[in-house]
Amino acid sequence: MRRVGDRRARVRLDVVGALWGTLETQKRARVVDINDNGALLWSPVHLPLNTVHTLELTLDGQNLSAEVLVRHVRPAPLAGTYHVGVEFLSSPLSSP
Repeated sequence: MRRVGDRRARVRLDVVGALWGTLETQKRARVVDINDNGALLWSPVHLPLNTVHTLELTLDGQNLSAEVLVRHVRPAPLAGTYHVGVEFLSSPLSSP
């Protein structure tokens, strides 16, 4: 078995306790239904309940952004996809 890399060749730091970080990913989802309070999305990703995300929309050529809270997640008809219900925490129409 071949080792991918020798970790002793570089300086290493020991971390004691939790080390917080941020991970940002972008995935496309289809809007199934939308109203003033929230939206139903068809997503390739199962989003955890009660998590906050940034939803970016393009409507009539205008880019809109809103913070959303995941309220429910259910399997969609296509295997490996989900219907995700989100609540708007900020209005996408108030975005610059």
